[in-house]
Formats: sequence, C-alpha cells, structure tokens
Amino acid sequence: MRTVFIHGEQERFDEASAELIDRFTRRHPELDAAELVELLLDDKFLADGMLAHWSEEDLVRVLTEVVPRRAVLTREWSATPDLLHRWLDFLAEERLLTSTDPVSALHDAVDAATPAYLSAMADPTEWSSEKFWTTTMRELGVDDSDDAAVEEFHDAVDAGELDVDQDTADEITAREATEPEQQPKLWLSPVELTESEPHRDIAAGAPIMDRIRAVVEHAGDGDVDKLAASLGSDTATAGLLLEWAQRAGLLRVSGERVVPTLIAAPLLAEPELLWTKLWQSFVLLDDVFRDGLENIAADSDDDEDDLPELVQSVLSVLYAAGEEVPLEVVAFTAADVLGAEDPSPVLALVKRIVEQWEAMGALRTRPATEEDGTALPVEMFVELLPAGVWAARESLRAFGFHVPTTDALRLAPAELVALLFAAAPAPVQQALATSWVEDRGPKQAADELTGLLELVDDPVVRMPALALLEATGEEGVTAARGLVDDPVCGAAVRVWLQAATDEQVARDGDQLLFSVDAMAVTLETDVDLFVGDVAEQPEDEQLQLVGEVAGSGHSHARALLAALADNHEDEEVAAAARSALDS
Repeated sequence: MRTVFIHGEQERFDEASAELIDRFTRRHPELDAAELVELLLDDKFLADGMLAHWSEEDLVRVLTEVVPRRAVLTREWSATPDLLHRWLDFLAEERLLTSTDPVSALHDAVDAATPAYLSAMADPTEWSSEKFWTTTMRELGVDDSDDAAVEEFHDAVDAGELDVDQDTADEITAREATEPEQQPKLWLSPVELTESEPHRDIAAGAPIMDRIRAVVEHAGDGDVDKLAASLGSDTATAGLLLEWAQRAGLLRVSGERVVPTLIAAPLLAEPELLWTKLWQSFVLLDDVFRDGLENIAADSDDDEDDLPELVQSVLSVLYAAGEEVPLEVVAFTAADVLGAEDPSPVLALVKRIVEQWEAMGALRTRPATEEDGTALPVEMFVELLPAGVWAARESLRAFGFHVPTTDALRLAPAELVALLFAAAPAPVQQALATSWVEDRGPKQAADELTGLLELVDDPVVRMPALALLEATGEEGVTAARGLVDDPVCGAAVRVWLQAATDEQVARDGDQLLFSVDAMAVTLETDVDLFVGDVAEQPEDEQLQLVGEVAGSGHSHARALLAALADNHEDEEVAAAARSALDS
C-alpha cells in the first residue's frame, strides 16, 4: 500500500489512512485507539506526507505538541506513549516502517519524551482553543455535540455569565494567532546549484539596480506620473517600483513627500544585500497588484493571501520544471490555484511579475517561435537562471514547501525518492538516482526498491521505482529475478527485466499491463492529456483499447475507464467505457 503522499493527495491519503487504522485496530482492539491513530496520521500528512516514516523528532513532536494540543483524553494519559510503542512495532512487523533510526532508538525517544508529554497534557496553556473550550464545556455539563447548546454556551461566556478561565483562553488565542494555518507541506524535486549564492555575481549588474536608484532619486512627492516620466516607463511600472522601494526600506513617507530613509544610501551601496531584500519584499506589494487580483478568485476570503499564493504558484512551476516553461502554462496553473475561472487576468499579472524578476536577473524569457511546436498558443517561454533558482528555493521553503537537495535525500525512503524522481527533470533524475544508490550501495538500494515493488500496487510508484532499479546495475537485475512471479508487480518486472537483459521472461498480457501502468501514470498527472492521447488513435483502435483495459484485471482499469466515460468527446468511445464499467 502507498504510505507517501507528498503532493497533497487528500483522497489517496484518506484511503491509506483508513486502511492503516483498520489494520492496526484489528490487531489491537483492546486499545480503542482509532481516533488517536487518525490524529497521528492527519498530522503526519500535514507535516511531510510520509505516514510510515517516523523519526525520533517526529515522535517527540507528537507527544509534546500534537496530542496535548488536540486530543481530549479522559482515559489514562500513559496510554498514549504505550500506543506509540505498539504503533512502531506494528509498522515494523508489516514491513512498512521506513525510519532511518533503529526501532530501539524510536522506542527510547518515546520513553524520553513521556515526562514532557504528561506535563503538557496537564497545562491548559499548551492546548488548542478547540480542546480548551471542549474541555470547559464538558466540565460545566454542556453537551458539546449539541450545536444549539454550544452556541448558548458561547453566548453566555461572551456575556460574562459563566465562570471560565478567560486568561488561559486569551493566552491560547494569542499563541494561535502567531501560528501558520496548517496545510499539507508539498514536496518539490531537488535542483542542484553550482554556487551557494549565485546572486552575488549578478546583483550589481542587474537592471533593477539602476531602476531602483532612479526611483530613490526621483521619488519626490510620490507623483507616479512624474516618476514615470523621469524613469521613461509607464505609470504602472513606476508605481510598482515606488512601492517596492518603500517595502525594501529605501523610501518613507514624510508629510507630502517620499524621501530616502537613513539606510537608503548604505543599502544601495550593497547590491547583494539589496537584491535579496528586493526579492524578499516582492510578496508585500499587495497594493500594486490589488486591482488585478480583485474578483479573480470569487471564493477568496482574504485578499492579502492572493499575492503570496500567486507568487508561490509561479515559483513552484518554474522551479519544478528545471527548464524553460511556456508563460501560459505558468499562468494557467496560477489561475487554478487562485480559483480563477478566466486565466486571462492572471496571465497579465504573471507577465508583470516575470518582467520584474527578469530585471533582477532571476530569470530569462524568449519569444515563442513556430519551431517550438507547442499545442497551445504560446507567447513566450520563461526559465529560472541560477540566481532565480537559489532565490526560489529559499522562498518556497519559507512558503512551507519541502525543497530538499539531492544530498539531503541520500537517506530518504525508496517510496519518497521514487515519487520525487518521477517529477524531476532528466538531469536531476540522474543526479538523484546516483546519489541515493551510492549512499547505500547497489545491493541495499536494489533490495529496498524490490521491497517497495512488492508492497505498493500503484503505477505512480512502480514506474519510477523500476527506473531507479536501473541505477543499481547487476544487483537490480538479480533482485528483480526474485519478483518475476509476484502477484503485485510481476508483469511490470518481467517487462523491465526483458528490456534490461534480453531474457525472454515476459508472458502473454504483460505488455498490456505495463501499458496500462503508463496510462495510469498519465491519468494521475493530467486527465485531459490521457484522454487526448487515447483520442489520437483511430476509433476502432480506441474501442479495442477500452476492451483490453476492461479485461486486463489491472487495479487501475476502472479509473481509466471512468476517465474515458466522463471526458471523451467521442460518444461511441465514452459509451463503450461506460458499458465496460457496468459489466
């Protein structure tokens, strides 16, 4: 089963979580632990998406932060450390535990953190607001499952009619106000840099430096039209640069004038530092982009979040690509993130962002040509330069993404590496595979990969795991031979082994199952791309494919057929897919 979900796959996580909880509670029904295990898995999904990868730090955090803040436990508190011991043993026995720490060290970490856990459980200031008020209601005899009773309770608290610990409630509220909203921390594949801080070499000569100096010199009364005339730019750009210079600490408002700050001159003399400040302060230009962002996201409750979301979307697409990307692809992705029905206004905003980052030397653009042969109308291509890659990585980490280096992944579990490998550009794939295999040696790497292939029946993992197996050489071939009769991965392994060695081990139907694997991976990435690939074939071949997929017995056959039934424009093909699903 899958235990790694690094791209926010909520539905897939829910399925895996339910299965893990069921398997654990059936083994330990005496613990009555379903709710607590669900809490542990929900938190792990948000933290790193690796449900079976537990480190000593993970266990300490769960005991001293997660459970005390969120779990209302009326039974003996010592049951929680005991549950964690049972949980670790369960994962190890099921061959799911992927920790780099020895199991004995994980058990020791639970024991060592237990006193701090008990202390936090007894300290209401360490609780969440929800736990505090739930506990208070129960103490006062209020049924917290009755919405009307809960509303009446809070009305009474607001009116000062109930004796509650308001000081503790206020302290908890103040603490929570400083904590970021919890969302899954997504992972991006590693991108290596030849220099640790490549912006140092280009900062002084970046066009943005001359523009910002001119803004500081000509800011005057803040009249954007005058400033535009002085800069030889349009008013929109002049307004953006004026606001940017203020956000970077170079200008301040004094009465009716905009004047340089005391640090302006020395800061302008430090181009590397100024470059970094300009990059970091870009997400603060809310007022500049507000008009363009208004009404783009109809369901947005907080306009202040729109610009950071737009910036992080643009950066994540460019960073993950590792090569030039059509500007329209970047904009379409950002539009989806913002919930925009029409991507055109988002495209205009992305152009403004790209223009300024190009002036910083963080990226480059080039006009699209007929030779590019893109399927969509494309105006230009965009690509991060080394300084932009470095800056993007730092920004994405600040936004909450996991952005590892290949070196940091040397000890990573095989499932995580396989998923990151699949999403990486070819040069990064090679570097990641080489680093990961070298760290543990070809034999151990091959054993880990074949173990993964046995346990996870998912093409999204199976396909990159087989690709990684190539990097283990003869050890991979030897390990693969032990899986040729495996009911989960045997067909894919036989096709892989025959291609790697020319041994005639493939059986009837193997190539079809391997092709269905590939189609399932495409479907996971892009439904329209999968349907489009099928639709390119003659209709009779499409109908034949529907029949073959339906009869393949593949675990993802129904998902493929459902995608064709719901999205294929040819009614005959869609009807055939629906009929196959119903049969």
